[in-house]
Amino acid sequence: MNFLVFLYKEIAQFFRNKGLLFFALYAFTLDIYLAATGINLSLRNAKFYVQDYDLSYYSRELVSKFPSTVFKLQGYLFSDKDLERVLLSDKALGVIRIPQNFEKRIKRGDKTEVGIVVNGSEVAASYLFSAYATQIISKFLFGIFPIQLPFEVKTRVFFNQDSSSRLFMAYSELLTVITLFLILLPASAVVLEKERGNIEMLTVSPVSNYVFMVSKTVSMGILILTFTFLALFFTIGLWVKVPFKGSILDFMLLTAIYVFTSSGLSMFIASLSSNMLQVSQLTILVLIPILYLSGDWTPIEAMPKVLQYLSVLSPLKYYIDGALSIAIKGMTLAELYRDALLLTAQGLVLFILGNFFMLRKL
Repeated sequence: MNFLVFLYKEIAQFFRNKGLLFFALYAFTLDIYLAATGINLSLRNAKFYVQDYDLSYYSRELVSKFPSTVFKLQGYLFSDKDLERVLLSDKALGVIRIPQNFEKRIKRGDKTEVGIVVNGSEVAASYLFSAYATQIISKFLFGIFPIQLPFEVKTRVFFNQDSSSRLFMAYSELLTVITLFLILLPASAVVLEKERGNIEMLTVSPVSNYVFMVSKTVSMGILILTFTFLALFFTIGLWVKVPFKGSILDFMLLTAIYVFTSSGLSMFIASLSSNMLQVSQLTILVLIPILYLSGDWTPIEAMPKVLQYLSVLSPLKYYIDGALSIAIKGMTLAELYRDALLLTAQGLVLFILGNFFMLRKL
């Protein structure tokens, strides 16, 4: 009975805290929407200039092959000084340089080169610009001199046929938001009791410290699971319009395991904090390496070897692997038993350690 009373108290207390409530509503709605629609990992509206020293039919044909949906032609340049000026002033992402006698060399079958100059200060976009432009130029030249190859390459994209970054970004941001609140909310619930001076009263009350801590974790977990379900249905499903291919039940069960895993980290932060400012600072300190080592920001295979080994310590790594497989690939929790077991094992260790440190402070 005491546990249910504490559970109700924690949930009611959360809804009375207007700041945390507003933050949660924003994070599970507008933040996910902005991440899904505002962050585009593909190339769009790339401004470029052309430095055409040939001014021939072939050079004009080549420029016309750059699709307006991806590239935005800003004009022509006639000197290296102009080229340097537009790149220094960030007026263009790249410049296509067509040499003299471009058409004549092609007709004679001689070797010719087309230059691609990119603005290296925008690393990701310049890499995409170079890759797209190289593909367009190669396709143009093969169209003039078709080569019969002994094989044909066909590309098929599974699970995300349009290669839409919206699909990945929506779920990626949701998992990041879940992680943030799983660490922040239970810790803040405990520290708010410290700030109000209620911890001293609890130590002399008939309620055990164990019931006190578990009620904090379970109540915040229920709230986060509720917000997660609403985000999947309303924000991602109806607002962003991203498909969910797997089972909602499997996704929520995996999230419940992740709630248990992250609660230990939250209790550890609560044991070190005496006010909400310290909770916020320690949450950021813990959250950044968890996100980085999870493979959410950068592929684990691209990390240095030491960080690849350390990535096994990030609970988010296993949650991302499992959650994205359910949402995007349509896999079941039974097929993802390895991720679920590793997440549970890690959760047991973190839960024991986190509660051990917390009990020492009570």
